[in-house]
Amino acid sequence: MPDSTYLNAGTVLLDRYEIGPEIGRGGYSVVYRARDRRVGAEVAIKLLVPPPAAARVARERLRREVQAVRQLSHPSIVTVFDVADDGPWSFVVMEYVDGPDLAIRVRDRGPLDPDGVARVGRDIAAALDAAHRHGIMHRDVKPQNILLGPGAQARLTDFGSARLSGQVTLTQTGGLVGTVDYTAPEVLAGARGDARAEAYALGLTLYFALTGSLPPRSAPRAGPTPESGGHRPGARRADVPDWLDAAIARATAADPDDRFPSLSMFGAALAPDAGDALAPPPARFTCVVCRATEPFGLGVCPRCARRAGGDDDVLVFLEQTTSGSPRRAVLEALADRLPGASPTGHQAAADGHRPLLRIPAAAGGRVVELLAGQGIPARTESLAPLWRTDVPASITTLAGAVTVGGMAAGVVGATPILFATTPLVAIALVSVATLGRRTPVWNPPPAGRSALPPDSERDVVRTLAELPAGPARSLLIDLVRRASATTSDSESLGALVRSACAAARELAALEHHLEAFEAEADRLTATAGGIDALARCEHGRDLLVQRLLEATATVSRLSGDAALRVGAPEAALAVAARDLDDEGRIQAEAAREVAELLRD
Repeated sequence: MPDSTYLNAGTVLLDRYEIGPEIGRGGYSVVYRARDRRVGAEVAIKLLVPPPAAARVARERLRREVQAVRQLSHPSIVTVFDVADDGPWSFVVMEYVDGPDLAIRVRDRGPLDPDGVARVGRDIAAALDAAHRHGIMHRDVKPQNILLGPGAQARLTDFGSARLSGQVTLTQTGGLVGTVDYTAPEVLAGARGDARAEAYALGLTLYFALTGSLPPRSAPRAGPTPESGGHRPGARRADVPDWLDAAIARATAADPDDRFPSLSMFGAALAPDAGDALAPPPARFTCVVCRATEPFGLGVCPRCARRAGGDDDVLVFLEQTTSGSPRRAVLEALADRLPGASPTGHQAAADGHRPLLRIPAAAGGRVVELLAGQGIPARTESLAPLWRTDVPASITTLAGAVTVGGMAAGVVGATPILFATTPLVAIALVSVATLGRRTPVWNPPPAGRSALPPDSERDVVRTLAELPAGPARSLLIDLVRRASATTSDSESLGALVRSACAAARELAALEHHLEAFEAEADRLTATAGGIDALARCEHGRDLLVQRLLEATATVSRLSGDAALRVGAPEAALAVAARDLDDEGRIQAEAAREVAELLRD
């Protein structure tokens, strides 16, 4: 790279592009208005001007950006024509949009009117939705990247900070992609963002367009302080209509599960007649099958887990605490977390006489870990046959004493009936204790009837038991809890849920391989084949997440949108299930490819 990072007006690149005035700049680029001499049209030239140490990586990033974005054709996405090199310069040739960006528009003329903001939101939501369907995330949605051209249509530009179309991440290791002011809380915490993070960024952008500022922040260089109910521009501007205020608030909720699952739903909510599009998602921390309380993060309550369980189930017992403050702390924790169980049940669990839960074996380790985090030490035991079930020593001793005492009294008192019945009483005591040893203390009653067919219900329980904490588990829980709240055809819904379970398992496998890949990144990315395999793996991860979110959006529409309910919900569910199945099969191959590289 030359010492200067600026091109002088009149410079001609590739004997074709005549550079004009500078019209914008970012961290790694300067944008010029230029003229294409070959076709006689104005274009925008984005020149890469990275620090010298990052030049090679940034150029590769630029090429990958263009290869991805050229797939997109949408009226609200600025068209990218080409990527080229001329001597030391690397640059992108883009469509020139004659208009300011949203940040300049607000700075120069003040906040937009609510209807104008809603139009911008619908345009950009449609653009992002189109990109997401191709597995392309923008990852830097902000007012500076929204251009307001002639005809009042908003245009999204600069995918330069995105991890695009499954390409290898080419930002600095561990560096944040995007602008902190508009970055979702989960991304700031280190998670890989998805469509819901883009909805958050767009929601904050619309908040800025309405108010001319961002919500309050806790520190000068931090993003806006997360709010569980989202950020409401109506608190700062009285003429913001309720429907627009509610849409932005939901898009900017702190928890991604409380946001819109897709940008198409966000766009639909940006209208006065949004109606059911703004219906809140089902309550969280409930069983996805029967909607009973579920405080352990499994997704299903113990009753449903047991109903769908099998011979490999385990019992979760608390480690016995005999007395003092540890015992009181455990009893208080149980009373707080399990209000449906009786105090007698809490005591029996704390004494180790009865199990707290019965769950599939694959979930045992996670539940023990969760309980430990709440100050409740626990362990798992295999579900032994009745005749091999351990009985507390106190019960065994009592049964023996009853037997000996009763038989002795029968002999001394010459009472044959007492002699004969005493052993039966002792057996009954042991039997009751044995059954109690297998009956969980916490077995909450169902709060509603499951909308899922039995085979789908069993698949959900088994899958949630197998999945580790992470995106696959949370996305599946969100989809199923919405599905359980619908009144749609159960067979079509069941097929979609089974497809979602399979996709979630594939997503978890890709996540696992990506973590292993990162640990050996230097070795595995030394060859083109390694880079391509990682690119496919990342691409597959983003696409599977997107398909699960789209399926969740489909279920949400069918449960809330009257117009869609009148149509053919079975057809919409079938399409979503087919997309999940197809994507799952494709990404299973990507996972196998990376697994082979990791074994070499």
